[in-house]
Amino acid sequence: MSASHNASTYQFSTEHVPPAEQFDAWREDASPLFDLSLLDKTNKQYDSRVDFTLLGPMMFGGRSWLQPSRPVVHTMSRSSRRIRADGLDAYYLQLQMSETLHGHAAQTAVHGVPGSLCVLDLAFPFDLRVTAGDTLCMVIPRDALSVEVGNLHGRCLTTGMGNLLADYLRSLRRNLPQLKSSEWPYAVESTRNILQACLAPGPDTVRQAQSELDDLLVNRIRRYIEKHLLSPDLSPDQICKDIGISRSRLYRLFEPAGGVMRTVQNKRLLRARSALDSPVSHRSRVSDVAWRHGFVNEKHFSRLFKAKFGCTPGEMAAQSRDNATARARGSSVPAVGHSTFSAWMRAVAT
Repeated sequence: MSASHNASTYQFSTEHVPPAEQFDAWREDASPLFDLSLLDKTNKQYDSRVDFTLLGPMMFGGRSWLQPSRPVVHTMSRSSRRIRADGLDAYYLQLQMSETLHGHAAQTAVHGVPGSLCVLDLAFPFDLRVTAGDTLCMVIPRDALSVEVGNLHGRCLTTGMGNLLADYLRSLRRNLPQLKSSEWPYAVESTRNILQACLAPGPDTVRQAQSELDDLLVNRIRRYIEKHLLSPDLSPDQICKDIGISRSRLYRLFEPAGGVMRTVQNKRLLRARSALDSPVSHRSRVSDVAWRHGFVNEKHFSRLFKAKFGCTPGEMAAQSRDNATARARGSSVPAVGHSTFSAWMRAVAT
């Protein structure tokens, strides 16, 4: 991972990986998001490069296919079981520059050709066949948008607003490296506003399979948890009462994620991390941050925090103060904690 222009960036390439190991390396790098499988397992050469930049609560970047004369086909999927286990709750936008996507996202047939802007909801299943190529990609946490987005899972946006959003992503790709540190907050807010204007709500599709109904219920509970995250009354009993389900069903739905209270704990840790990394919280004591986020024992909070993010709360707060000073001086800002794409995804989309 590297940092430039006062923004944290992630880069990965298979260029220097032995050809027989390239696809496995690419699959491992993509594993926080998708399950990948090569159709022709006799040739694992996969020449590709990816980069992402943190844009406020979102991630934006692209993939480049380095061998356009040698197409490679693989599958890309997320199952209902995996969705319940990893808890990613975000939209994934992919602008097909030269890559193609075909398959199904829940009950929606997907036909993504070059020029298409495809939307995947990471909280719902999909199974796609990919012919590798160049793409622009954006990961948008559901709660980063202040409007309700309709069911766009598997849709390729071909309307005027969809084309406008595609044009904006191309422009963002060109201009993001030139942004000054003082311009970043405006770029984040502009991006959020354009996304909300272009991702107009669409009609809900009929949910036919029980697994999809369960996925919907899990997503609803996750949103409830997010809304009441700092409430001292948040408990399995309160969730069951307000959502209208039994304790046994609640526990069964969240079993793959380690339990419903493990989900609450992880979300509280992520919220505490944001507080420690916020300029307005530089003078807050770690014990105060812990208490405000539902952790009554500071030492226990610190152990959990370090296990999840690779640094202690104190180290995070200290680095955040240093970053603020670096930004004021126009210097680059290093990443804190785990320097892996997987950690980024956990921090952005859970």
